[in-house]
Amino acid sequence: MQYPLLFALLMVTLVLSSGCASKRLAQNDRFDQITFAKAAKFSGDSERALGEAEVKYEAAINANMDFYAPLHMEQVNEALALARESELKGIQSDSIIASAKVITLLQLAEHNKSKIEVLLQPLLKQKLILEQLNSPKVLPAEFNNLLGDIKELITEIEEGTTHSPSNIDPVLADLKRLELDTLLEVHWQPAKNTLEKAENEDADKHAPKSFAFAKELVEQTEITIRANYSDRGFVSKEGLAALRAAQHVLYVARDAERLTQLSSKHAEDAVLQFESLLAQIGQVLNASDLRHMALQDQASALAQYAEIHGTRLISQLRSQIVKLEAQLLAAQAAEEKIKPTKEDMP
Repeated sequence: MQYPLLFALLMVTLVLSSGCASKRLAQNDRFDQITFAKAAKFSGDSERALGEAEVKYEAAINANMDFYAPLHMEQVNEALALARESELKGIQSDSIIASAKVITLLQLAEHNKSKIEVLLQPLLKQKLILEQLNSPKVLPAEFNNLLGDIKELITEIEEGTTHSPSNIDPVLADLKRLELDTLLEVHWQPAKNTLEKAENEDADKHAPKSFAFAKELVEQTEITIRANYSDRGFVSKEGLAALRAAQHVLYVARDAERLTQLSSKHAEDAVLQFESLLAQIGQVLNASDLRHMALQDQASALAQYAEIHGTRLISQLRSQIVKLEAQLLAAQAAEEKIKPTKEDMP
């Protein structure tokens, strides 16, 4: 006998809770019937109904349903608030009906998500690429604008105004453009900024050769990245090379400017300081004192010593590895000899 009453309450509640959001949300012809069936399933147990609604709601939030079905989730939030309020007031029938509506709406939201994943698959795939590139943090304004375009398409599908959005291609083109812009921002912009800083410090005057080289490399790197932006490793390598060239000219120009401003006494101090740095390197390499030589000769001698010393060290390491391998083989052979055979076993 409770079903007629429950059905009446259900119909009243559904009408009253439709709200303005339902004017935009595409209506499902079987919505009332499905909701009534779900409400009847709980047999007057409002606590169980609300508990199931809460669990499914939490799962929907974790599944990012606010993105895939925002209009459905708007009504879900309203219905869930009503279910909670009715449960607190002890109005079990209203709580059950509102909880059933939450569950039904979440089921429809899941269907909408599946539809979105098919119709907007190219856009969602490109969105994921941008997120992996960290575009939301690198270029937040641009990313959020395009995310808004995707959400508009989702809303159109959810409203039922279109089953196959015609303006996917322009949005996809903008998303791919943002992919390139993000890569340029990450891998090329630092080099460009450093070169501009060097230019502001008159690097073109104090270190003209280094500046010309760096400028050409930075300009060429932009062209290279634009032409090969899908090759992430190559883009990273080229961007780093351009950055290093820009950093090099920045510091060379600063040092060159200081040298041109040195007095005789300060020039001697600079030479002695550089000589001291070479001596420190020599001490690390265990080389003899080379300060009786010209600075360039000291540097060349240290380079040769490091090369010889490194080759000798590698040779020693290889010899040690061969000895260790021989010892390991001998130990394994000895172990095989002392292993009991089947005849020795009791």
